[in-house]
Amino acid sequence: MKGYVGLFCPCYLFGKNAEFLGSGNLMGPCSMHFVMWAVVNTFCCVLTDGFMLGMPGCFVACYACGYRRALRSKYNLQEAPCGDFVTHFFCHLCAVCQEYREIRERSRDSNFTSLDLVEVTPPTVQTMESPSAK
Repeated sequence: MKGYVGLFCPCYLFGKNAEFLGSGNLMGPCSMHFVMWAVVNTFCCVLTDGFMLGMPGCFVACYACGYRRALRSKYNLQEAPCGDFVTHFFCHLCAVCQEYREIRERSRDSNFTSLDLVEVTPPTVQTMESPSAK
């Protein structure tokens, strides 16, 4: 189940992130994310024959970048290599997993035990070398 939660159910991870950042409970942000990601995406795709497929990503990015900004503020993180909106617009699923992993790693000393429910493992370090260089 490692890592697949972020791919197949990003609304759950997003809800966990928002819950930790103080939005109250899991269901509010999780439901809102689901509505904006799945439902709006489906309607835009069906009603415009796929022409407006990227439009829902804009709504989700607007909603999610506020939580990313709160996370950066809480842990004094830089907004690099690009802005919060751009990160969520182009790499939303990766951004949600990254935020979850950041919260989980930085809160190991706290008593926030519900973060241990999901394991999000980063990929191994990869390099671009030719086989002969090894």
